[in-house]
Amino acid sequence: MPGEHSQTDFEQLAAAVSNRERFAAIFDDVAKPCTPYVFKLLALMTPQAPIAKALSHAAERGFLDALVERLLHANQLNMEVVAAAPAAASATVKLQALTQPKAGIVNTEAESKSSLLAMRRLCSIVVIDGNGMPVKSGTGFLVGPQTVITSYHVVRPLLDAQDMPLQDSRDRLKITFDAVNGMSTGTVIQPQEAWLVEHSRFHPLEDPDNQQEIDWTGADPEGFDSHLDFAVIRLSRTVGRERGFYTLDPGRMPTIANVGAQLTLWQFQNNQPLATSRGVGSRLWPTVHKSRLHHDANSSDGSSGGLLVDQEFKPVGLHQYGYFDAANKPLFNGAIPTACIARRGTALTSVVGLDAMWRLDSTDEPLIGREGFQNAVLRAIGGKVRIIAVAGAAKTGRSFTAKILRTMLGTAQHNVVEMSASQLDVTAHGTAMEILRACGAATVPALPVSDEAESAVGAWIRDELFAEFVRRIREHSDQRVLWLVVDDVDRYKIANTSTRTFLETLYAGMASLPELRVVLIGLDGEVPGADPEQVDQDRTREFDRLEMEHYVQRFWSVEKPHLDAARAQDLVRGLLAAVPDDPLTRQAQLAKALAKAARSA
Repeated sequence: MPGEHSQTDFEQLAAAVSNRERFAAIFDDVAKPCTPYVFKLLALMTPQAPIAKALSHAAERGFLDALVERLLHANQLNMEVVAAAPAAASATVKLQALTQPKAGIVNTEAESKSSLLAMRRLCSIVVIDGNGMPVKSGTGFLVGPQTVITSYHVVRPLLDAQDMPLQDSRDRLKITFDAVNGMSTGTVIQPQEAWLVEHSRFHPLEDPDNQQEIDWTGADPEGFDSHLDFAVIRLSRTVGRERGFYTLDPGRMPTIANVGAQLTLWQFQNNQPLATSRGVGSRLWPTVHKSRLHHDANSSDGSSGGLLVDQEFKPVGLHQYGYFDAANKPLFNGAIPTACIARRGTALTSVVGLDAMWRLDSTDEPLIGREGFQNAVLRAIGGKVRIIAVAGAAKTGRSFTAKILRTMLGTAQHNVVEMSASQLDVTAHGTAMEILRACGAATVPALPVSDEAESAVGAWIRDELFAEFVRRIREHSDQRVLWLVVDDVDRYKIANTSTRTFLETLYAGMASLPELRVVLIGLDGEVPGADPEQVDQDRTREFDRLEMEHYVQRFWSVEKPHLDAARAQDLVRGLLAAVPDDPLTRQAQLAKALAKAARSA
């Protein structure tokens, strides 16, 4: 009721408002169901004290408490000003309950979304010995599609004196996601062979094997700006595309010893399920470089590499150590501000190997599975593979192959040409001409014909017909790689004529044609004449459950990052049971239903 508050109360509360424009927006939103008056109109009535007038009006109409809560959640009230105000009336008394203004008030909805993201993006990191026994444990979190970050001292047992990974280190590094409740062993993702992307050692004064006392009050010691105790690990898969990842902002430093200094620490303590603790940042040290954050969020063994987020649940710290005095009494915890790491400019979002697609950009069609084919294309781009044979039953995505190829390659450096095996002629000359026509290569003057040759047909094809075919392909390439996609190879068998000899000559001579790649759709088995080292085999099939779940998670990581893996599993399980088991229609129906369900979840 208005009589419960004095004008002084409203003036004191108005003095704590941080920003008039943000106050106006919040006031108008909260006031909608309660009053026709907007802040701008109330400000015209009392221009000398517009915010106090709006607070008084909110009290009269019964929404003052709701307004104050929204202002608190939006960090639009200066807690120190509020704390310093005399407790004269009920509104002020209510605000005086904020006994830890630096800790602020947590927005429940934002915290809930942050928790869901953390459960997907954080991982436990365990270093094991040759017998599979753990020797070191820590925490990490995704900072790119393929990279996680942790503390350098966590992975130090896997490095030699020059910080090069030991020979067997990949197999001794266990990285586990989804270990959040103790009920599951989680999802283990293997690192790449060359797993160490970048690192920075701890400062010599922080060496856990040679602990030394640090003078926190004296002159700034050298080297704390260049010793940041972190390691970036490259994973074998781009799991960050499915789970999302945190972006390290070089300009986002933690708030300390002030309003908004609250922190949340996500961690795997002692290799236990994911846990969280809260605290505040108390100091940035040393004075100049500010490369160490002191905080009081609880931690334990295994917390190293944990994620510290600020009041808006954005990354601000990589948890490092706990600091103790001479009597082994804990002083505070320490972390590396992630801004200091970000300023080094490490390419955290780069991908080595396949960055698998999940939909076709041009048509927005879902791409479920087919990583085998995408890997084959990647090897073909690099030149290790020249021919890709795609087998598989009808209606399992064979015809989708060319669409995938076009999306992966683009047009700047590649030219994809499609033709059916039915277009191949019964003669070598006719087949060569059909391929050149499909490629748009010059067919005038005509290619040499067999009666112009004086030697046997095989030699003529190799020495004259194929040689001229190669010359024209090269002339037409325009410095782009030509991808010849021949479909229906299983439906239209190659006759045992000069055409077969020409194609075998083409397949055998791919090494002399760096401008050409061949994709044979429907060929199940060896490619006649080809060097097996230059051939990749792919087989289409019905999507499996994991491929469907990965698609949903990729979709949600972009469109709906707050939805979790368990919900994706339930969605896929329901679709697999609901879609009719008809081999001619099931694949297409599953893809369509999955895309629709992921979008509408």
